[in-house]
Amino acid sequence: MATVLLGAAVLTVDADNRFLPSADIRIAGRTIEAIGASGTLARPGDTVIDCSETLVTPGLINVHTHAATAFFRGLADDRPRAFWSAGYAVPGQERFTVADHVLSVRAACAEFLLNGVTCIADRLGDMDKIAPAIEQSGIRAIVGHTLSDARAPADWKTAEAVLERFGTDPARRVSAGIAPHALDSCSDALLREVARRAEKTGARVFIHVAQSEPEVAAVRKRGHAGALACLEATGLARPSTVAAHAIYLTAAEFAAWPRHGIPIAHCPASNLKIEARTLPLAELIGRVPIGLGTDWTVTNNSMDLLAEARLAALAGKMRADDPEALTVQQMVRMLTIDGARVLGIDRLTGSIEAGKRADLVVFDANRLEATPAHDMASNLVYSLSPRSVRDVMVDGELMVHGGKLTRDDETTLARSHRYVGRAPA
Repeated sequence: MATVLLGAAVLTVDADNRFLPSADIRIAGRTIEAIGASGTLARPGDTVIDCSETLVTPGLINVHTHAATAFFRGLADDRPRAFWSAGYAVPGQERFTVADHVLSVRAACAEFLLNGVTCIADRLGDMDKIAPAIEQSGIRAIVGHTLSDARAPADWKTAEAVLERFGTDPARRVSAGIAPHALDSCSDALLREVARRAEKTGARVFIHVAQSEPEVAAVRKRGHAGALACLEATGLARPSTVAAHAIYLTAAEFAAWPRHGIPIAHCPASNLKIEARTLPLAELIGRVPIGLGTDWTVTNNSMDLLAEARLAALAGKMRADDPEALTVQQMVRMLTIDGARVLGIDRLTGSIEAGKRADLVVFDANRLEATPAHDMASNLVYSLSPRSVRDVMVDGELMVHGGKLTRDDETTLARSHRYVGRAPA
């Protein structure tokens, strides 16, 4: 017995970027078994979901999140750059407990799923306690416990526990990576140890790189020419290292970056909000894997990856001084298959093809923002919002159906999350 999505318009995001105006998608277990003409794939006993007035896309992939800090939303808007130089501290953060973080990650994962995000790369401290809640949400995730020199012995113990609990095989719905905090908060010795352990375990590495001028200055004070030289010297300049932000690289570093194939997690809203700066996306797209990230809510507020794609395209066009740069097709791929490439899971997900996991989003094409349907890929990037998300599948399991969560209740979560860290008024 299988599930068939019947008669959908399908953005496959395959190698040929095929758009199918009306097609069936047959799902067996957690895998896409077949894609065919509308009305041809259902068999007796199958579960059939009418998708005749919908757009189906691959699940959206968010390559840089700190989901358990969702309760920071609105705590630090409109601050100067210097405000963030003291370790990205947030006013009042000391009142939040680990239990608050766990509640917040439940709310965040639910919000991601409702927004059409089927996969996140998430990192924070206390990941041994946070990751089980991510797993319970049903979202696909790669999780990493934050490492820094300030707490290196304790951090390694916890990081190892997370690696042991979830493993590094991305075929699992939740797997683990290694997450050194940043180039300035991690010594060269720690970064070399990260590289060594990543090589040994097969883990992907997730690290903040060149996200601020003070970070780069600290790296240069240690004797490196810049952020890229630091990655090179410590063994982390490789395709299995995901560099978040990378907005303070020099022109020479941007030119040399593709030689190493280091993937980038591009977080335009966060970067613009706290640094008034963004990546020269048009210079790098297609040369290295680049995916989109929403970062954390204190520096972005939103968990809407569609809005992130729109902002990346428009700010990127402005930075390039070229309205033809960053095409709709390129942005659709950044939302999906390119994000999967960043995370090393593009053989599993990121496009709608037989044999891949059924990580899918069904958008309601009867929403006004989805009309007219001259170009549904264009609508996805430039007009659709989470209000059009009808159904979301991860590994073939419906996580959102009819706009509602299947494993949780949005209203209950919202009421709990509204007062996290303080008593109700």
